[in-house]
Amino acid sequence: MDVSFFAALIGGIIVLGVLGDFLFTKTKIPTPVILMFAGIVLGPATHILKSDIFFEIAPYFGTFALILILFEGGLDLEFDLVIRQFSSALLLGFLSFTVGAAGVTSICLILFQMEMTDALFYGFIFGGTSPAVILPVLPRLSITKNLKTLLTLEAVISEVLTVISVIIYIKILKGGQYEGISILNHILASIGISILLAAVSGLVWSRFMGYFSKQNLAYMLTLGFILLLYTLTDFLGGEGAITILAFGILLGNSKILATKSQSVLQKLNSTVNIADFEIDEVVKKINAELTFLVRTFFFVFIGLLVDFTFFTLDVLLIAVAILTIFFISRIATINIVRPLSPSLKSAHISSTLGLIPRGLATAVMAFTLLNSGVFTSSQLLSVVFAVILASNLLMSVFVYYYESRCRRTAKNEDASN
Repeated sequence: MDVSFFAALIGGIIVLGVLGDFLFTKTKIPTPVILMFAGIVLGPATHILKSDIFFEIAPYFGTFALILILFEGGLDLEFDLVIRQFSSALLLGFLSFTVGAAGVTSICLILFQMEMTDALFYGFIFGGTSPAVILPVLPRLSITKNLKTLLTLEAVISEVLTVISVIIYIKILKGGQYEGISILNHILASIGISILLAAVSGLVWSRFMGYFSKQNLAYMLTLGFILLLYTLTDFLGGEGAITILAFGILLGNSKILATKSQSVLQKLNSTVNIADFEIDEVVKKINAELTFLVRTFFFVFIGLLVDFTFFTLDVLLIAVAILTIFFISRIATINIVRPLSPSLKSAHISSTLGLIPRGLATAVMAFTLLNSGVFTSSQLLSVVFAVILASNLLMSVFVYYYESRCRRTAKNEDASN
């Protein structure tokens, strides 16, 4: 490929990402869909870029994108809201994954006559939603901060359950000695390790943030620390997604937390300089710019991986059945949690019904499963990409409907006043 053409291609994708954000404010069509279509045009539609070369780097680039998206999402969350919404988010995330996984497993067993082992893998892989897709959309939705916080935490929790369930089931099939109680202990231990690492690293890093953030290359230092923290979490058996989100929350709220703890420290004859815990706005802005860049290429990347030759009638039927289960399980879980959560109770159901997209974790777990040797279905990747593409398109339809509804309601209220 010519160097000039490559530079023009990169520049064009960046401009498209910026235009996509602008168009969302006007048309309410989510940017991820526009970028994925751009990837489809560049890859499977015109073959300007060969998708084969991207399959090997998909897990690495996708993980890097997820780390940045989660960190940015954590920085934007308010600690008090996280605490208030955590129990509801935990229930919603657990039910969303469990009901979705059970529904997909059942449909694969009954309708498509799969073996139990294969059906369970389909259930686990498609059980959780994708925070890499949902988190960039939430700030642009006309919903309350409480609901945004709830849906952010839910997306992360359901994805974590997807990753853990697939990995544990692979180990079981390879001869690992897991029982019901040990699986639960493994999940709790993984979450506990993640939260502990996030708490310790968040407190230590925020203590020096007031100094570091005013120095040159402060953001690069923080980015390096985040990547090392993700790796350490994985090495110790934790879940990196939880650690990075929690670390971002602590760092984004470090000044507020230091202010609240000041009175306690004064009773212990100790003082704390609040300025030492304040993140410089320049660091936040650089993070937002880099996250936008990586997020833009991530969604184009997903489009490049699509291969229309995989989409046989059987694959499409399985994908349609799985998408139907997504909506049924979404309605069920929202209605179960709704009476227990003021944030959901006060929101129109369409604001949450469309948040069913699958993405990074689904694709990565599919690759992991095929590489493990315990699953050999030739249809899996085809179904995965069909579901990822269709679920993101359906999310766009519901987001457009909800935002149009909000706009009409606002106009009617202005007219009545």
